[in-house]
Amino acid sequence: MAKRVVLCGGGSGGHIFPLVTVVKYLKKNYGESNFEFLFIGPKGDFDGKIMAENDIPSKVIICGKLRRYFSLKYFGDFIKMPIGFFQSLWHLLLFMPDVIFAKGGFASVPVVIAAKFYRIPVVIHESDAVPGIANKFLGSLANVIGINFEKAKRYFPDRKVFFAGIPVKEESIGGDKNRAREFLGMKKEVKPTVLFLGGSQGAFAINEIVINAINELTKKFQVIHQTGASHFEIIKNQAQKKGYKIGHSDYYPLPFIGKELGNILALADVVVSRAGATFIAELAANRKATILVPISRSANDHQRMNAFELSREKAAIVLEEGNFNPNMLMHYLDKITNSRDYRFVLAQNIEKFYYPKSAEILAEKIMELS
Repeated sequence: MAKRVVLCGGGSGGHIFPLVTVVKYLKKNYGESNFEFLFIGPKGDFDGKIMAENDIPSKVIICGKLRRYFSLKYFGDFIKMPIGFFQSLWHLLLFMPDVIFAKGGFASVPVVIAAKFYRIPVVIHESDAVPGIANKFLGSLANVIGINFEKAKRYFPDRKVFFAGIPVKEESIGGDKNRAREFLGMKKEVKPTVLFLGGSQGAFAINEIVINAINELTKKFQVIHQTGASHFEIIKNQAQKKGYKIGHSDYYPLPFIGKELGNILALADVVVSRAGATFIAELAANRKATILVPISRSANDHQRMNAFELSREKAAIVLEEGNFNPNMLMHYLDKITNSRDYRFVLAQNIEKFYYPKSAEILAEKIMELS
């Protein structure tokens, strides 16, 4: 009889891609016919698209958010939370899984609470150095908790914690730079290539700096810029007003980098990125010299804490948003690209944050509990 596994989380690529990577590992190594999967989470075009592409059925629930500050939205959240719980109870009753694999966050709360009502075992994966409010709470309900940073261990019961790292998509590793050039329509490679990543949804602060510094950047570098789908048309129009023909002039904006990420990472000499834990794992897997720009007001300050863990190991340059300006950006890009030795040290140190057996470790825990 096939094992039934419910996946929950959502809202960003950092939540969705690790779930899918573990699903792929389970199918490949334990037999695709031995599993049935169901994703339960809030309505989101991105989440639904990725699950559909990987043949994982989805059910939508309403999720209230746990907030660290007073907001009028609290009143709506108080209504959403019980609705999401009862929706989760219903979906779990119909599917009745053997185990829950939760990526955490507010989207996992109603599903995990409902799972405990049915005594369904729960595996939680915490990517960040400092867990958010939701995961601190869910840690008391979960059977086991996989962590990525040693620092996160202090926030959960010792007996439940195991080290897991972060599963990285196979297609994100060992790419082909020639395929990246072909995909981008890049005719030549006479300058170093810089890749700007703002997360799956884009990053306003990074987008703004790229546009403001586009003249200085393209004089020295070929620039690949993931803008986020909602920002793409605005950024494209701003670049065109400055005289840049998209796909030429050494400037290559993209709304989102999906399956091409591995190839584009192979092409990039330097990456400027937000400090989401999943992105960090992908950069580590590819040994990329990196400048991290953590979100200044991320939940529980998790991006800054992630970035500082790398900075402490001299694995990345960290620029806080207050110090992230064209002059500082160009200074560090020059420093990295002009010194092969410095670039090598950054690449060598960031690789320590890649754990190639992460999907295997999480899959084994799911199998143990199911």
